[in-house]
Amino acid sequence: MSNDSDTSLTPYMLIGGPILLLGAFILWPAADYIGTRGTQSLVDEADSLMPLLIAASLGTMVMLGGLYLLNSEMKANANGMNKQLLTVGSMLIIATLVMFIIGMGSNVNVINAENTDIDAADNAKQTWASEADQDESQQNFFDTGSTAWAMSPVTWGVAMIIIGYVAFSSSRPDGAMGFVLPSMMAIGTAFLASPILNEPSYFDMIFPITIIFHIIIGGLMLSGNLTVPGSE
Repeated sequence: MSNDSDTSLTPYMLIGGPILLLGAFILWPAADYIGTRGTQSLVDEADSLMPLLIAASLGTMVMLGGLYLLNSEMKANANGMNKQLLTVGSMLIIATLVMFIIGMGSNVNVINAENTDIDAADNAKQTWASEADQDESQQNFFDTGSTAWAMSPVTWGVAMIIIGYVAFSSSRPDGAMGFVLPSMMAIGTAFLASPILNEPSYFDMIFPITIIFHIIIGGLMLSGNLTVPGSE
């Protein structure tokens, strides 16, 4: 009989988190927009976006938490340079999570600002003196989030490359399942290129692929077809 304390959360987090995040990304109105157009897209849908933000926030934390656990499990079985690389990988995953939380927080501020009354009174609290003041604040919030998100594909992509490389160097791939984790090197490289290419259509393609790949890894681990390199 299996003990609950021996159950790994990694595959469950790699499946559940991406599903939440992917659903929120598909429905998110500002996914392709920048500048004033991006801010306005949030303002127009302000009354209905909080559920999506909650789903996206939970999805991101659970998914990157699962990737962090995978990285940690591999690190426990690694030695020398591989162990050092995975230490760097854990730092990059945490940095990616921080960037996402800041980005989502900026969108929350845009929405909350839209739902806050304008009041020019001297004793007014949590408000703006004019509509122009409110618009400027919302634009600043949105730009802050865009800045935080800008390099997240790079940190996330490099973390995937590290995990893929360590998986490949730890043991010679045996059969199709042996190439699943090493293929993270290719996915991570394609993903980190998105800020450089600066092409919305490319990001719209590679971001879902990256998320779905996490689901595949989690599903294969849950089914017992994929094990952490170096584990029994």
